[in-house]
Amino acid sequence: MPQFGESIALVPASGTWWFRSSTGEHLAPYDRPVRAAERITRILTPFVTTAIAARSRQGRAPGRYPPEPAPSLSVTIAEVRHRLPGVVCWWGASTGEWWALVPDGTRWRIINARDPDHLIQAVLGTRPSA
Repeated sequence: MPQFGESIALVPASGTWWFRSSTGEHLAPYDRPVRAAERITRILTPFVTTAIAARSRQGRAPGRYPPEPAPSLSVTIAEVRHRLPGVVCWWGASTGEWWALVPDGTRWRIINARDPDHLIQAVLGTRPSA
């Protein structure tokens, strides 16, 4: 699922080969691909659901996506990542919005916004006060 930055690798571990997610989670042994698919589906379902909900709120017709941001926005993404350490952020080509995964204890929150400034404000609003 490159749109979500997810990839699955087959790696040796504990005397056998395992399917491993890009986060390092061992999903299932090599001989249980259905189990690996079930686990990655469980992991990605909240993200897919959120992206679909955001698109439906905007009233976009399926298959009609906004253009990719200009290459200069890669600098913007780097700046947002620099300002928000530990937060994963990206431009959603399918939704036309900015997205962030914010660590929240042992869980993650997903946030979307129309531009980088609103994304930063939304992320800062979700972080617990020190």
